[in-house]
Amino acid sequence: MTRSTATRAGLAVIIFVMGSLQAWDSDVPAAGLLIVFLVNLAIAIPPVALLMPLKQTYFLGAFVLSFALLILARVISPIPLPGLFIALVPAVTGLIFTGIFKQNAEP
Repeated sequence: MTRSTATRAGLAVIIFVMGSLQAWDSDVPAAGLLIVFLVNLAIAIPPVALLMPLKQTYFLGAFVLSFALLILARVISPIPLPGLFIALVPAVTGLIFTGIFKQNAEP
């Protein structure tokens, strides 16, 4: 395993754990099973995209899809979820770091 792969894997785990903790802190489990499914899917998409050897534009697309899923979950939720979008802050950080890694790798 190369250093870049290990860094991306570690970053993916951090993104998933931090997003899950924020969703739990936002009281998503009390919103119902469909909301939990949508939020968990939205949290899991960016780390999976980060682990795939794809272009950065695909990771940006995964982030946009996650954002759309969180909007949908917030709109159809029976309880208010004001802090839900904070769950994507680690994914934005991952997007920034993948750009930095790519710049360092290119001559």
